Amino acid sequence: MQVKKKGFHNNNMGFSLVEVVASIVIITFILLSFFGLLIQSNKTGKSSEQIVDATYLAQQEMEKMYSYFKYATKDTWESAFPYTKDEANSTSNLTLYNPTIPSYAKNKEQIIVKAKDLSPDNTVRIIIEVYDSSGKVLKAKVENIFSFVEKR
Repeated sequence: MQVKKKGFHNNNMGFSLVEVVASIVIITFILLSFFGLLIQSNKTGKSSEQIVDATYLAQQEMEKMYSYFKYATKDTWESAFPYTKDEANSTSNLTLYNPTIPSYAKNKEQIIVKAKDLSPDNTVRIIIEVYDSSGKVLKAKVENIFSFVEKR
């Protein structure tokens, strides 16, 4: 026969303070790692959005060049070119045009157009570079070679 002691309960149903603190510390580490992942994901998304926007701007400018060179001739292409020449920064084989900020630029990106006359081939190389609003970080670059129309 067993004797029961009065007033003594052997109750192990709850958590001790050490177990609660340990679980809170573990949950905190897990949440901090997820927050770091979310912050990095947000930065990557913004950077990707800026690059896509800059590439779209470069594409639109290149489409202007397609329509321009559809009718440009070898002798007159520079006189009617839709950008103003940057005489100070142009070299003998590369003509640089002043940076422009189109009205449809979302983040006030600067667009620089460079042209290199490839005379023997009767072609011109157009390079379009899109920089951020400060004009220091290159976001997109597009190049193409255009042939001149024949004189009639």
